[in-house]
Amino acid sequence: MGHRAHGISAADRLLSAAARPIVRLWVRTAEMSDPLLPRPASPDNREPAEHDSDRVLLVGNGASVGYGVLSHDLSLAGHLGRQTTLATGRPTHVAVIADGEMTAGSAIETLRGADLEPYDGIVLTIGVNEALALSSVQRWEADIDRLLAFLNSPATPHLPAFMVAIPPLESIAGFPSFVRWITDRHARTLNHRLRSVCDRFDHVTFVPFAPGRSTDLGRYRSTETYRAWAGLIADTVARGLSAECPRNTEQSDGSG
Repeated sequence: MGHRAHGISAADRLLSAAARPIVRLWVRTAEMSDPLLPRPASPDNREPAEHDSDRVLLVGNGASVGYGVLSHDLSLAGHLGRQTTLATGRPTHVAVIADGEMTAGSAIETLRGADLEPYDGIVLTIGVNEALALSSVQRWEADIDRLLAFLNSPATPHLPAFMVAIPPLESIAGFPSFVRWITDRHARTLNHRLRSVCDRFDHVTFVPFAPGRSTDLGRYRSTETYRAWAGLIADTVARGLSAECPRNTEQSDGSG
């Protein structure tokens, strides 16, 4: 009974199997209110006014969607752009591709259909859905590996990628304690695998992300919460973009 497959004990697998129907039932019930949650109507992905802006693509579910605010300027995207600008001293424009149902597997197809050429970096916030679904750890690892292999393939411009960790669900108000306990336990395992896969690839950075317990009402997010969340990500993104600065500078000098 002490046998472990891929680092997951038999007890862990049994616990997940027993809890999965209960957690999924609760999640389906909670999702009934999703259409009522305020969120930006559509991403503002217009060209930045500054020709020398650092251009970042924010991709994911959860935090990237902007639940609770009506504009991406007030969401994670807007705050991440402003805080990265402060850290680098250069304008940063953040475009958004967000979907509340996105998973690591579906993100690959989403990015295959996206034009990544204009961007200097990509930030990914995925994994909350897998944590809530108590998804297979092996499937998660395989999907992340395929996603990062795609971003490092000849088909893409080899952008620096920043994989943001799955946050503890206590940072997302509205989840009952029994859901938080089992899903946070699962999220820690998924994050361990995520970090391990990130370490296999060049130009990929694992970004720890552990916000404190949310004080927002229900599942609504305030712009202050998004500002705090951006503060946990921006410095790492700024360092990665700054490593690309010589390339950007050469392009700017050549165009002038």
